[in-house]
Amino acid sequence: FKKSYLDEDDIEMLEECLSQADISYSIIEDVLDSVRSKDSSDSTWRDRAYRVLLSKLQTDTDSENIKKVIILVGINGSGKTTSAAKLAKYYSSNGEKVCLVAGDTYRAAAVEQIEAWSDKLDVRLVQNPETTDPASIAFDGAESGMSRGERVIVDTAGRLHTSVNLMNELEKIHRVISKITHEITTLMVIDGNIGKNSLMQLEQFNKYLNIDGIIITKLDGTAKGGVALTAISDYGIPVYFIGVGEGSDDLVPFVPEDYL
Repeated sequence: FKKSYLDEDDIEMLEECLSQADISYSIIEDVLDSVRSKDSSDSTWRDRAYRVLLSKLQTDTDSENIKKVIILVGINGSGKTTSAAKLAKYYSSNGEKVCLVAGDTYRAAAVEQIEAWSDKLDVRLVQNPETTDPASIAFDGAESGMSRGERVIVDTAGRLHTSVNLMNELEKIHRVISKITHEITTLMVIDGNIGKNSLMQLEQFNKYLNIDGIIITKLDGTAKGGVALTAISDYGIPVYFIGVGEGSDDLVPFVPEDYL
């Protein structure tokens, strides 16, 4: 493993490992090219592979770029409601006033879940059992939150990109909030276990909404998480946070060096 370059058998094994980690083929090719031959430095093949991977993560992942109103989107089961709660904890721990908005009107359990989190974290919750229109609730939450100087975090219902009506609904949520403020960041929550399929979702969601950043959840188990490399390198979309557990503290800012 101290070798400065790899022979073809080793290359094949490395290619398989990288592929299993859900890294896109174009990135794998660049890594393999970097370790095929000797170079003039004393660096090992691992050092060279690491440098290539790190270069693919060069984007501004500073969470300071996230604006005052956060809209969370994604498919069912990706961890949006839990991520909303974790973001609320993150910002309130940093001294901000936070408002959670229960925009998932399709699942009664989602509203109960976000209610429980808001009680536990002692943050304000905006919800409206009288309506099933998430855009109306999002508008009320953003309006009241901005007037109070709060960080507003809007949870939305999970949806598949194939459902045009539901995707248009997300567009509407963004549109009504933009009547109040342009301080909006749309974050897509991606399940780290889904791998390459999540990139197809990202591409499709991005057609309807401008996805500003990503939260990758469930990186505490067997998830490979190579999706972060592809999202940043191929799509130019920063990963801002990763979820590494179920607790409210288990959302950490994305640091490329730590991630690799």
